[in-house]
This record gives sequence, structure tokens and C-alpha cells, in this order.
Amino acid sequence: MWQDPANPSADTMNQPQRQPQPPSSSTTEQTQEQTDDTQMQDTSEQPKKLTLLDLPPEILHQVCTHLPLKSIRSFRLTNRLLGEIGACHALPELIFYLHTTDFAALRSIASHPIYPRFVRSLIYGCDILPSPRLSLKQYVAECRRTEKRRAKMHARHACDEANRPPKPLAEVKESYREYKRVHQAQEEIIREERDYEILKEVVGKMTNLKEVMVSSDFEFRLGSLGSSSSSSSYGGHGGSGTKDCRTPFDKLDCLTQLDGEKGQEGVRHLRAIMMAVKEAGIELKSLCAGLIHWSFFNEALGNFGFHSMGNLLANLTRFELLVLPGPSQDPEDFQHADAIEMNNMSIDVMEEIFRCQELMRKGVIRNLVKGMPNLEILSIGFMDHAEDNDFIFPARLQDVIPLNHTFPNLESLKLEGLETERQELTDFVVKHKDSLMKLELRDMRLVTTSWRKLLPELRYELKTELMEEVSIYGMALGMGEEDDDQELEEWFMGDPEDHGATELATRVQKYFMDTSMGDCPLSRENMEPIPDDDLMDEDILDHPFEGLVPEHELAELILGGMQFPGGGNPFGDPFDDPSFEVPGGWLD
Repeated sequence: MWQDPANPSADTMNQPQRQPQPPSSSTTEQTQEQTDDTQMQDTSEQPKKLTLLDLPPEILHQVCTHLPLKSIRSFRLTNRLLGEIGACHALPELIFYLHTTDFAALRSIASHPIYPRFVRSLIYGCDILPSPRLSLKQYVAECRRTEKRRAKMHARHACDEANRPPKPLAEVKESYREYKRVHQAQEEIIREERDYEILKEVVGKMTNLKEVMVSSDFEFRLGSLGSSSSSSSYGGHGGSGTKDCRTPFDKLDCLTQLDGEKGQEGVRHLRAIMMAVKEAGIELKSLCAGLIHWSFFNEALGNFGFHSMGNLLANLTRFELLVLPGPSQDPEDFQHADAIEMNNMSIDVMEEIFRCQELMRKGVIRNLVKGMPNLEILSIGFMDHAEDNDFIFPARLQDVIPLNHTFPNLESLKLEGLETERQELTDFVVKHKDSLMKLELRDMRLVTTSWRKLLPELRYELKTELMEEVSIYGMALGMGEEDDDQELEEWFMGDPEDHGATELATRVQKYFMDTSMGDCPLSRENMEPIPDDDLMDEDILDHPFEGLVPEHELAELILGGMQFPGGGNPFGDPFDDPSFEVPGGWLD
């Protein structure tokens, strides 16, 4: 009989309720066995292994920052997720040249949905094929000359390559066809200014770009910006920080002579990339440029320059600049020049140096540096300031550095090819001793003061725990300050990057770091001028000026034959009148 569960009958309600019975002992034993079996089964299973996919994306990005480019490429091939993460680190640094394949690669990278947003460094190599284009006969001659130089170099080092036979003429002709094609494409890019157009297009998509380098004549060493991630480049260009970085010109293995635009070294390349940076409104953190012809800074020409950048350089923490104050001279010109032509070339060099000097004294670089309050690394230099005379400098320290200004974060300071006085150099360095860790001076001239007084002063003032290195390389020119010793000072310290630092340079460096050293290492007794061999190019030594003038009289002829307005020769004893300046009318 059916009963409503909501209204049970009285009979049902009056029935006694069944009480729950405790489990029997057999039931308890059976349940315990089942529990033990379950626990044994769980403990026998292996714990789950973690994979890269189990890590948070933030950690995977950190891992990629420590991987070399080759490993990142493998990392990206794992799966789609890791491929996207790896793409953010695949191309942090791009090295490129004014070349069709390089510009095509830049455009391809810029069109990728991920790559351009994570490019931090751009390095623009200034090497181009010189103009005018060589004929086949000239190219073959250049090829044979290059092979001869290589053989001499390998023989000097006892290498097996010294016995390698010359390249067959058929291969040289094939190389010439490639050279002719590349040269023609290069001329079209320059004539139609496609380099400006492409860089504006590409840089505009690199929203995280922070570092720019323009490297002419291998200055700063391609790939040496030192970004936090692994240095890389597209198109197989070589690794970071190497002088022999591979270039798109490598297929032209017969022709190794690459160069910048004569008289305009680095100007076009620096201008093009800076215009692109300005167009994109990018605020850089690092800018390295060198060699850059001094005319880049001439605002009177009405061309784009640093003065057009506005405040986009105000946040720089690294600024390195190496200026070419005069026209570069091709060794070929010297080989085929007679004494009169060489004399004229030397006058052209000096005229440009004086023009550069006149421009620098307007403070175009000083005002630029003054607007960079966050600098940590500062390097300003002038290269090849006077190949024929060591006493004409294109700029003074006060022309390029705001001496009354303080950079609170400055850690590294390098000065090259400048003239100054002991007091102003010491004052500026001491002003930054609480942050300065490295000081390097190259090819410097103290006009009326002495290095033998400068070094003890600096050593005394820079007694801080921060200082890691003080070094002096190249020329150190000065003037004795004692009453009985007002004569020229001249020491040559070598160059660690080329022929190596001299023993004296090593002693000077130790003098600053080792407090146990007593006397200043520079003295009248150990002065030495620049070795003559270092002044002569290897090509010139291979082809002496037969029938013209003996090599040992060459420098004297160049200096003695120069004519200056008003008569006289300032090179006879340049310290007779340290304030000598070329008359302005001569420049006109």
C-alpha cells in the first residue's frame, strides 16, 4: 500500500527504529586491506616529470637571455610556444652594411610579427666598395697584389698558406662579375637614396631599439655594444666583438680593399640612421660612432646632424665618438705621387685640420655632451689628427667637454687626440672621482705643462676604492715646468690593440694601482719618440719611392716644403708660440 512520504501513517511511525550495527571484525580487516593496497599502488607510481612547458613564461624569457644564438635557434624548433618565446631573443642585435642583401634582410625582419619589437641594437658597418669601379685589368692587378701581400704575411708567420698558388684567371674573372654586379647595385642605392628610405621604414617598427653603432674602419669593433642578451646578427654575419666580422662582401675574395666615402667617412651612414631614429621618436640609451668625418658637425651646411635630434639623446648612458679631422689618404696615392704631389696632399690634410679646429672651438660637441646628464660611459677622440706632425691638434679638451659640468654617474672616461693643460684635466677628473672607475688617455698633449707633474697629482687625487684602471697610450706630449727644464716632453706608449702597449705604458698603469711604487715612471731619461716604422704604411714600405727621395728624408721634405701665410714654418719648434693659429684669410 502506497503511503505519502510526507505524511507517514501512525503504524509506520510507531514501528521501532533500526539501530546501525557496528561492523564485524571480518569487515574491518577487509577494509584495511583495501586501504593498504591503494596506498601501495599510489606509492609505486612515478612522480610527474616537469618539462620546459611547465615553467612560467617569465622564467623561459630569462633562460633565453643567457643562451647563445645557436641554442636559441634550437630552442625555437621545440614547439610553437617556445618558438614564440625564442623569437623575442633571436635577433637582439643586427649588423648590416649598405648592401642589397642586407637591406632586403632588414625589410624581411621588420615585416615579422615578433622580431622587430625585440631588436635592441643596430650596428651599421660603413664599408663600401670604393668608387669609381675598377676595370677588369685593374681588378686582376688588385687581386695579384692582395695575394702577394697575403703570401708575405703567411711567410712571416711560417704558415703553409705562403705556398698557395695564385688563383686561376678564370676564377678571378668570375669574381669580377660579382664585384661589378654588387658595385652597380651600391651606386643605385646611393644615387636614389634608398638607404634613407629603407632605414626609416625598418627603424620605425623597432619600438624597443636602445643602442645604435656606426662603425667605420672597424672602430669600436663590430658587435661590441654589449647588450644584455646574447649578441647576434642576421645573414650569418660573425659573432660579437670581433674585428674580422663577416660581411656581405666576402664573396669578393679577390678584393679585400673596402672603404668609406672619401672625405665623408661615416657621414652618410650616421645621418641616415639618425634620421630614422628621429622619425620614429626613439630615445636611445647608447650611441657609438666612428670614424666620422668632422663635416658631419657643420650645422652651417644645413644638413641633418645631432643638432636636429632634439631631446632624443638626452637619456644616453653611453656616448662614444671618434672623429676624423682630415681627409684619409689612400696608400695607393702615396705610391704613385712624386714629391710635389705628396707635399700638396700634406697641405690638404693640414688645411682640413685647421677647418675642423675652427668648428670645434664653437663648442658643437661640448654643447651636445652637456645635454646628456645620465652618462656612464663617455669617450671622445680625434683620429689621425696629424700624420705628418704630432703637434697640431684639431680640438682642445674644453672644446668637447663641459669642464664646469658634473656627470654624477660617470664610470668610464676616454679622451684621445686632444690638447689641454694639466690643471683643467686634473680638475675635471677629480670632480668625478666618486663615480669614476676607468680613465684612458691617448695621444694627448699638455700644451705648456708637464706629464711628470700630472701623474703624481692624479695618483694622489684618485685614491679611491672605485678606481680600477688608469692607462695612457699613444703619444704623451708635454712641456717641462721646471725653471731649468722648459723643454719638450715626448713619450710613446704604444697601442694594446695594434702593436701592443710598451713596457713604459704598463709601468704607468701599475703606478696608479700599486701604492708601493714610489717615483713617477716618466722621466727625461726614458723619453722616446714614435718609432719611424709605425709612421710608414706597409704598402709604402713594399713600394719605396724609387728615384724620388730617400725614405729617411721623406718626413723632413714634407714638413719643410709646406708654405704658410705670413712665411715661417710652425713645425720648426711648435712650442715657441703655443697660441699659433692659422690666419682666417688663408682658409677662405
